[in-house]
Amino acid sequence: MRAGEDGYTIIEALCAFAILAVVLVALYGAGGNALRMLTAGADVDRVALLAQSKLDEFATLRSPLPAFQIGEFRGTDVRWRLEAHEISNPGRDAHDLHLQTVRLVLNWPALVGTSEYVVSARHIGIEKQ
Repeated sequence: MRAGEDGYTIIEALCAFAILAVVLVALYGAGGNALRMLTAGADVDRVALLAQSKLDEFATLRSPLPAFQIGEFRGTDVRWRLEAHEISNPGRDAHDLHLQTVRLVLNWPALVGTSEYVVSARHIGIEKQ
């Protein structure tokens, strides 16, 4: 270039493209992370609804729950495990109410390994006479 001419040199243009490439890679990574977080959030919402439906199903039972149960939700890849523990009540009769602590664990495959959702509740059951 002659003195007094305005314009960019090839070095300046290459530096500008390098900066642009770094910024685009960072934006691409941030977009991928945002998409993964949205997918994980949607999975947790879906599993929370399934957990609520399973707890509602157990709430309709009038008898004490078994100590351990497993199963899976039909049409999904979500498995559940129920653990019920009797809460001691030394003053109750043999045919009284049974208060139980219920722990419901749901597992489903995630991008890496499996994810787990745990819900705890109480259940009152009446032993059949």
